[in-house]
Amino acid sequence: MIPPHRSFSSSHARFASLSSHPPGHDTELVYAPTPEALQSLESEDSDGPDIDLIPPEEAKLQLTERAAEQLRAIAQRQNNDGAGLRIGVESGGCHGYQYKLELATERKPDDYQFSHPTIKPSNILIDAVSMSLMKGSVIDFATELIGSSFRVAENPQAKGSGCGCGVSWELKI
Repeated sequence: MIPPHRSFSSSHARFASLSSHPPGHDTELVYAPTPEALQSLESEDSDGPDIDLIPPEEAKLQLTERAAEQLRAIAQRQNNDGAGLRIGVESGGCHGYQYKLELATERKPDDYQFSHPTIKPSNILIDAVSMSLMKGSVIDFATELIGSSFRVAENPQAKGSGCGCGVSWELKI
């Protein structure tokens, strides 16, 4: 007996990584921190870092539709249009930096606030220190067998694809 013929096709790994998340949409900058807001924070925390604000025209972020839909669902469940995803960058990991993602209920004075242009509320909050390391990034929401999570799908400030474990990344110089 002759075994049935099976066909197999594969795409180049470069194309597979591009199709692993849908395209992001340019977000609207809802709020940018002011020097006055940062001065009030600096007086409370004199040991904090000196913060250089990113001008509003350079503060860019993209958000996929599935991430925006998930953020809208979270805000509706919490009955809070100010709820959103807070993203920070911390030093650590084997490549120097790692992302800290957590749900937030309100914007802080030093946060940049972004929203999807049509799916609202879909708030992304990034502190002023982290914004320079996040400019131009794409935020996505992925569902896998092991769970669902928000993630930074692309970051033009990051060098390469990060470490092997996927936790940390290195800054482009």
